[in-house]
Amino acid sequence: MSTTVDTIGIAIDTSGSMHSILKDVCTEAIGIIEKYEPQTVVLCNFSTRFNCSTMTVTEAINKIKSVYSSGSTAMYDGVTTMLHELIPLASEHKKVMAVIITDGIENSSVLFNRNQLVDAKNQLRQIAGSDSIREICISSTIENASNLQNMTPGLSRPHSSGATRDRNSIRNAFRTITQTNTY
Repeated sequence: MSTTVDTIGIAIDTSGSMHSILKDVCTEAIGIIEKYEPQTVVLCNFSTRFNCSTMTVTEAINKIKSVYSSGSTAMYDGVTTMLHELIPLASEHKKVMAVIITDGIENSSVLFNRNQLVDAKNQLRQIAGSDSIREICISSTIENASNLQNMTPGLSRPHSSGATRDRNSIRNAFRTITQTNTY
Protein backbone atom coordinates (compact mmCIF):
# COMPACT_ATOMS: atom_id res chain seq x y z
CA MET A 1 0.00 0.00 0.00
CA SER A 2 1.40 3.38 -1.00
CA THR A 3 1.76 5.99 1.69
CA THR A 4 2.37 8.82 -0.76
CA VAL A 5 0.12 11.88 -0.74
CA ASP A 6 0.38 14.96 -2.94
CA THR A 7 0.10 17.51 -0.14
CA ILE A 8 0.16 17.25 3.63
CA GLY A 9 -1.15 20.05 5.78
CA ILE A 10 0.35 20.18 9.25
CA ALA A 11 -1.03 22.55 11.88
CA ILE A 12 1.09 22.69 15.03
CA ASP A 13 -0.05 24.49 18.16
CA THR A 14 2.92 26.65 19.15
CA SER A 15 1.26 28.37 22.11
CA GLY A 16 3.23 28.79 25.33
CA SER A 17 1.80 25.64 26.88
CA MET A 18 3.49 23.56 24.16
CA HIS A 19 6.99 24.63 25.28
CA SER A 20 7.95 21.43 27.10
CA ILE A 21 6.72 19.09 24.32
CA LEU A 22 7.24 21.11 21.15
CA LYS A 23 10.53 19.41 20.25
CA ASP A 24 8.90 15.96 20.46
CA VAL A 25 5.87 17.11 18.45
CA CYS A 26 8.10 18.61 15.77
CA THR A 27 10.22 15.47 15.52
CA GLU A 28 7.09 13.39 14.96
CA ALA A 29 5.65 15.92 12.46
CA ILE A 30 8.85 15.63 10.42
CA GLY A 31 8.44 11.84 10.58
CA ILE A 32 4.98 12.14 9.04
CA ILE A 33 6.35 14.23 6.19
CA GLU A 34 9.07 11.66 5.58
CA LYS A 35 6.59 8.76 5.72
CA TYR A 36 4.07 10.20 3.26
CA GLU A 37 6.56 11.81 0.83
CA PRO A 38 4.33 14.72 -0.27
CA GLN A 39 5.15 16.98 -3.19
CA THR A 40 4.25 20.00 -1.03
CA VAL A 41 3.47 20.80 2.58
CA VAL A 42 1.01 23.37 3.88
CA LEU A 43 2.58 24.21 7.22
CA CYS A 44 0.75 26.20 9.82
CA ASN A 45 1.97 27.04 13.27
CA PHE A 46 -0.57 28.76 15.47
CA SER A 47 -0.45 30.59 18.76
CA THR A 48 -1.65 34.15 19.37
CA ARG A 49 -0.52 34.75 15.80
CA PHE A 50 -0.39 32.17 13.08
CA ASN A 51 1.68 31.54 10.00
CA CYS A 52 0.44 29.30 7.22
CA SER A 53 2.17 28.75 3.89
CA THR A 54 2.75 26.17 1.19
CA MET A 55 6.33 24.98 0.77
CA THR A 56 8.61 22.19 -0.32
CA VAL A 57 9.38 19.27 1.95
CA THR A 58 12.86 20.64 2.69
CA GLU A 59 11.48 24.07 3.52
CA ALA A 60 8.81 22.54 5.76
CA ILE A 61 11.31 20.42 7.67
CA ASN A 62 13.57 23.43 8.20
CA LYS A 63 10.60 25.56 9.29
CA ILE A 64 9.37 22.91 11.72
CA LYS A 65 12.84 22.74 13.26
CA SER A 66 12.73 26.49 13.89
CA VAL A 67 9.29 26.91 15.48
CA TYR A 68 9.07 28.12 19.06
CA SER A 69 6.29 28.41 21.61
CA SER A 70 4.68 31.58 22.88
CA GLY A 71 1.27 33.15 23.32
CA SER A 72 -2.25 31.78 23.30
CA THR A 73 -4.10 29.32 21.05
CA ALA A 74 -5.59 30.70 17.79
CA MET A 75 -6.68 27.26 16.61
CA TYR A 76 -9.65 28.46 14.56
CA ASP A 77 -7.49 30.91 12.60
CA GLY A 78 -4.55 28.58 12.00
CA VAL A 79 -6.36 25.33 11.26
CA THR A 80 -9.13 26.90 9.16
CA THR A 81 -6.55 28.74 7.05
CA MET A 82 -4.64 25.49 6.47
CA LEU A 83 -7.83 23.65 5.52
CA HIS A 84 -8.73 26.43 3.08
CA GLU A 85 -5.38 25.81 1.36
CA LEU A 86 -6.05 22.05 1.13
CA ILE A 87 -9.67 22.13 -0.07
CA PRO A 88 -8.92 23.44 -3.61
CA LEU A 89 -6.15 20.86 -4.00
CA ALA A 90 -8.51 18.06 -2.96
CA SER A 91 -11.06 19.41 -5.44
CA GLU A 92 -8.44 18.88 -8.17
CA HIS A 93 -8.34 15.18 -7.17
CA LYS A 94 -5.00 15.51 -5.41
CA LYS A 95 -4.41 13.27 -2.41
CA VAL A 96 -4.32 15.50 0.65
CA MET A 97 -4.08 14.86 4.36
CA ALA A 98 -4.30 17.30 7.27
CA VAL A 99 -2.61 16.69 10.62
CA ILE A 100 -3.55 18.90 13.57
CA ILE A 101 -1.68 18.85 16.88
CA THR A 102 -2.78 20.84 19.94
CA ASP A 103 -2.72 20.79 23.71
CA GLY A 104 -5.33 23.44 24.31
CA ILE A 105 -8.65 24.99 23.62
CA GLU A 106 -9.16 27.88 21.25
CA ASN A 107 -8.78 31.21 23.03
CA SER A 108 -7.43 33.90 20.67
CA SER A 109 -8.68 33.64 17.06
CA VAL A 110 -9.89 36.79 15.35
CA LEU A 111 -10.47 35.74 11.71
CA PHE A 112 -12.45 32.51 11.97
CA ASN A 113 -14.94 31.07 14.44
CA ARG A 114 -15.91 27.59 15.60
CA ASN A 115 -18.56 27.08 12.92
CA GLN A 116 -16.18 28.10 10.14
CA LEU A 117 -13.62 25.59 11.40
CA VAL A 118 -16.21 22.80 11.51
CA ASP A 119 -17.45 23.75 8.02
CA ALA A 120 -13.91 23.63 6.62
CA LYS A 121 -13.28 20.22 8.23
CA ASN A 122 -16.54 18.88 6.84
CA GLN A 123 -15.82 20.25 3.38
CA LEU A 124 -12.36 18.65 3.22
CA ARG A 125 -13.71 15.32 4.49
CA GLN A 126 -16.47 15.42 1.90
CA ILE A 127 -13.98 15.92 -0.94
CA ALA A 128 -10.92 14.00 0.27
CA GLY A 129 -12.45 11.30 2.47
CA SER A 130 -13.40 10.80 6.09
CA ASP A 131 -9.82 10.04 7.11
CA SER A 132 -8.26 13.08 5.42
CA ILE A 133 -7.98 14.91 8.76
CA ARG A 134 -5.97 13.40 11.63
CA GLU A 135 -5.85 15.10 15.03
CA ILE A 136 -3.76 14.68 18.16
CA CYS A 137 -4.88 16.23 21.45
CA ILE A 138 -2.26 16.33 24.19
CA SER A 139 -2.85 16.87 27.90
CA SER A 140 -1.47 15.92 31.31
CA THR A 141 -3.44 12.66 31.45
CA ILE A 142 -5.15 10.47 28.86
CA GLU A 143 -8.49 11.31 30.47
CA ASN A 144 -7.81 15.04 30.03
CA ALA A 145 -6.65 14.42 26.44
CA SER A 146 -9.90 12.56 25.80
CA ASN A 147 -11.85 15.50 27.23
CA LEU A 148 -9.89 17.84 24.93
CA GLN A 149 -10.80 15.62 21.98
CA ASN A 150 -14.47 15.91 23.00
CA MET A 151 -14.19 19.71 23.10
CA THR A 152 -12.33 20.04 19.77
CA PRO A 153 -14.78 21.27 17.12
CA GLY A 154 -15.36 18.85 14.25
CA LEU A 155 -12.94 16.20 15.51
CA SER A 156 -13.50 12.68 14.14
CA ARG A 157 -12.71 10.16 16.90
CA PRO A 158 -11.72 7.29 14.59
CA HIS A 159 -9.01 9.51 13.05
CA SER A 160 -7.68 11.14 16.18
CA SER A 161 -5.63 10.22 19.18
CA GLY A 162 -5.04 11.50 22.66
CA ALA A 163 -1.63 11.68 24.30
CA THR A 164 -0.04 12.67 27.56
CA ARG A 165 2.91 15.06 27.59
CA ASP A 166 5.31 12.10 27.69
CA ARG A 167 7.55 11.59 24.62
CA ASN A 168 6.47 7.96 24.16
CA SER A 169 2.80 8.84 24.43
CA ILE A 170 3.22 11.56 21.78
CA ARG A 171 5.11 9.12 19.52
CA ASN A 172 2.36 6.51 19.97
CA ALA A 173 -0.34 9.06 19.12
CA PHE A 174 1.43 9.92 15.87
CA ARG A 175 1.75 6.21 15.07
CA THR A 176 -1.95 5.70 15.79
CA ILE A 177 -3.13 8.43 13.43
CA THR A 178 -0.90 7.20 10.62
CA GLN A 179 -2.25 3.65 10.93
CA THR A 180 -5.75 4.82 9.98
CA ASN A 181 -4.74 5.08 6.36
CA THR A 182 -6.53 4.46 3.08
CA TYR A 183 -3.80 5.92 0.88
